[in-house]
Amino acid sequence: MAFVADQGSSIRGWAQQALPRLVLAPSFAAIVLFVYGFIVFTVYLSFTNSRILPKFDLIGFENYGKLFRLSHWDTAVTNLAIFGGLYIVICTVIGLGLAILLDQKIRGEGVLRPLYLYPMALSFIVTGTAWKWFLDPGIGLEQTMINWGWTTFEFDWI
Repeated sequence: MAFVADQGSSIRGWAQQALPRLVLAPSFAAIVLFVYGFIVFTVYLSFTNSRILPKFDLIGFENYGKLFRLSHWDTAVTNLAIFGGLYIVICTVIGLGLAILLDQKIRGEGVLRPLYLYPMALSFIVTGTAWKWFLDPGIGLEQTMINWGWTTFEFDWI
Protein backbone atom coordinates (compact mmCIF):
# COMPACT_ATOMS: atom_id res chain seq x y z
CA MET A 1 0.00 0.00 0.00
CA ALA A 2 2.88 2.36 0.73
CA PHE A 3 4.11 2.00 -2.84
CA VAL A 4 0.77 3.14 -4.28
CA ALA A 5 0.72 6.21 -2.02
CA ASP A 6 4.28 7.09 -3.06
CA GLN A 7 3.42 6.61 -6.73
CA GLY A 8 0.31 8.79 -6.39
CA SER A 9 2.24 11.56 -4.68
CA SER A 10 4.93 11.47 -7.35
CA ILE A 11 2.29 11.75 -10.08
CA ARG A 12 0.68 14.62 -8.20
CA GLY A 13 4.06 16.30 -7.79
CA TRP A 14 4.79 15.87 -11.49
CA ALA A 15 1.37 17.30 -12.38
CA GLN A 16 1.89 20.29 -10.07
CA GLN A 17 5.21 21.01 -11.76
CA ALA A 18 3.99 20.41 -15.32
CA LEU A 19 0.62 22.20 -15.14
CA PRO A 20 1.99 25.78 -15.19
CA ARG A 21 4.19 24.91 -18.16
CA LEU A 22 1.26 23.33 -20.01
CA VAL A 23 -0.97 26.33 -19.31
CA LEU A 24 1.68 28.85 -20.42
CA ALA A 25 2.87 26.90 -23.48
CA PRO A 26 0.24 28.24 -25.95
CA SER A 27 0.90 31.86 -24.90
CA PHE A 28 4.64 31.31 -25.12
CA ALA A 29 4.29 29.77 -28.59
CA ALA A 30 2.12 32.69 -29.74
CA ILE A 31 4.68 35.21 -28.47
CA VAL A 32 7.52 33.37 -30.17
CA LEU A 33 5.62 33.27 -33.47
CA PHE A 34 3.94 36.67 -33.54
CA VAL A 35 6.70 38.75 -31.97
CA TYR A 36 10.02 37.11 -32.66
CA GLY A 37 8.88 35.33 -35.82
CA PHE A 38 7.80 38.61 -37.40
CA ILE A 39 10.99 40.32 -36.26
CA VAL A 40 13.00 37.65 -38.09
CA PHE A 41 10.70 37.98 -41.13
CA THR A 42 11.19 41.77 -41.17
CA VAL A 43 14.96 41.40 -40.98
CA TYR A 44 14.80 38.89 -43.86
CA LEU A 45 12.69 41.31 -45.92
CA SER A 46 15.24 44.05 -45.31
CA PHE A 47 17.70 42.00 -47.38
CA THR A 48 15.27 41.67 -50.33
CA ASN A 49 14.12 44.01 -53.10
CA SER A 50 10.67 44.47 -51.52
CA ARG A 51 8.69 47.67 -51.83
CA ILE A 52 5.02 47.60 -50.80
CA LEU A 53 4.49 43.87 -51.31
CA PRO A 54 7.18 41.39 -50.29
CA LYS A 55 9.56 40.01 -52.90
CA PHE A 56 11.80 37.20 -51.80
CA ASP A 57 14.82 37.64 -54.10
CA LEU A 58 17.78 38.52 -51.90
CA ILE A 59 19.92 41.57 -52.72
CA GLY A 60 22.16 41.54 -49.64
CA PHE A 61 23.19 44.72 -47.84
CA GLU A 62 22.23 47.02 -50.74
CA ASN A 63 19.23 48.49 -48.86
CA TYR A 64 21.40 49.27 -45.83
CA GLY A 65 24.00 50.91 -48.07
CA LYS A 66 21.28 53.15 -49.54
CA LEU A 67 20.00 53.94 -46.05
CA PHE A 68 23.39 54.94 -44.66
CA ARG A 69 24.11 57.13 -47.71
CA LEU A 70 20.93 59.21 -47.25
CA SER A 71 21.67 62.82 -46.43
CA HIS A 72 19.18 62.87 -43.55
CA TRP A 73 20.37 59.65 -41.88
CA ASP A 74 22.77 61.35 -39.46
CA THR A 75 20.16 63.95 -38.54
CA ALA A 76 17.55 61.28 -37.91
CA VAL A 77 19.88 59.23 -35.68
CA THR A 78 20.92 62.35 -33.75
CA ASN A 79 17.30 63.41 -33.23
CA LEU A 80 16.36 59.90 -32.13
CA ALA A 81 19.21 59.80 -29.60
CA ILE A 82 18.34 63.24 -28.19
CA PHE A 83 14.62 62.51 -28.01
CA GLY A 84 15.10 59.04 -26.55
CA GLY A 85 17.62 60.19 -23.98
CA LEU A 86 15.61 63.21 -22.89
CA TYR A 87 12.37 61.24 -22.81
CA ILE A 88 13.85 58.58 -20.55
CA VAL A 89 15.53 61.11 -18.25
CA ILE A 90 12.51 63.42 -17.99
CA CYS A 91 10.04 60.55 -17.43
CA THR A 92 12.29 59.04 -14.78
CA VAL A 93 12.75 62.35 -12.96
CA ILE A 94 9.04 63.22 -13.05
CA GLY A 95 7.97 59.71 -12.04
CA LEU A 96 10.47 59.54 -9.19
CA GLY A 97 9.52 63.02 -8.03
CA LEU A 98 5.81 62.22 -8.00
CA ALA A 99 6.42 58.90 -6.24
CA ILE A 100 8.47 60.67 -3.55
CA LEU A 101 5.76 63.31 -3.15
CA LEU A 102 3.06 60.65 -2.84
CA ASP A 103 5.08 58.86 -0.19
CA GLN A 104 5.48 61.99 1.94
CA LYS A 105 2.88 63.56 4.15
CA ILE A 106 2.59 66.86 2.31
CA ARG A 107 -0.07 69.51 2.06
CA GLY A 108 -2.27 68.93 -1.00
CA GLU A 109 -1.68 65.18 -1.05
CA GLY A 110 -5.42 64.68 -1.49
CA VAL A 111 -5.21 66.62 -4.76
CA LEU A 112 -1.90 65.16 -5.97
CA ARG A 113 -2.79 61.50 -5.41
CA PRO A 114 -5.88 61.47 -7.72
CA LEU A 115 -4.04 63.50 -10.36
CA TYR A 116 -1.27 60.90 -10.34
CA LEU A 117 -3.36 57.73 -10.03
CA TYR A 118 -6.49 58.44 -12.13
CA PRO A 119 -4.71 58.19 -15.50
CA MET A 120 -3.68 54.65 -14.58
CA ALA A 121 -7.28 53.73 -13.82
CA LEU A 122 -8.61 55.60 -16.84
CA SER A 123 -7.69 52.87 -19.32
CA PHE A 124 -9.84 50.38 -17.40
CA ILE A 125 -12.73 52.84 -17.35
CA VAL A 126 -12.44 53.61 -21.06
CA THR A 127 -12.15 49.93 -21.95
CA GLY A 128 -15.17 49.04 -19.84
CA THR A 129 -17.23 51.84 -21.38
CA ALA A 130 -16.22 50.83 -24.90
CA TRP A 131 -17.24 47.21 -24.26
CA LYS A 132 -20.51 48.41 -22.73
CA TRP A 133 -21.28 50.40 -25.88
CA PHE A 134 -20.12 47.57 -28.14
CA LEU A 135 -22.37 45.00 -26.45
CA ASP A 136 -25.36 47.32 -25.93
CA PRO A 137 -28.30 45.82 -27.90
CA GLY A 138 -29.64 49.27 -28.81
CA ILE A 139 -26.51 50.90 -30.24
CA GLY A 140 -23.78 48.26 -30.41
CA LEU A 141 -22.85 45.36 -32.63
CA GLU A 142 -26.29 43.76 -32.43
CA GLN A 143 -28.02 46.90 -33.71
CA THR A 144 -25.38 47.36 -36.40
CA MET A 145 -25.95 43.84 -37.72
CA ILE A 146 -29.70 44.37 -37.71
CA ASN A 147 -29.24 47.66 -39.62
CA TRP A 148 -27.09 45.85 -42.19
CA GLY A 149 -29.95 43.44 -42.85
CA TRP A 150 -29.22 40.49 -40.55
CA THR A 151 -32.50 40.82 -38.68
CA THR A 152 -32.14 37.58 -36.69
CA PHE A 153 -28.78 38.52 -35.17
CA GLU A 154 -28.85 38.72 -31.37
CA PHE A 155 -26.65 38.18 -28.36
CA ASP A 156 -28.56 35.50 -26.49
CA TRP A 157 -25.57 34.62 -24.34
CA ILE A 158 -25.36 38.07 -22.71
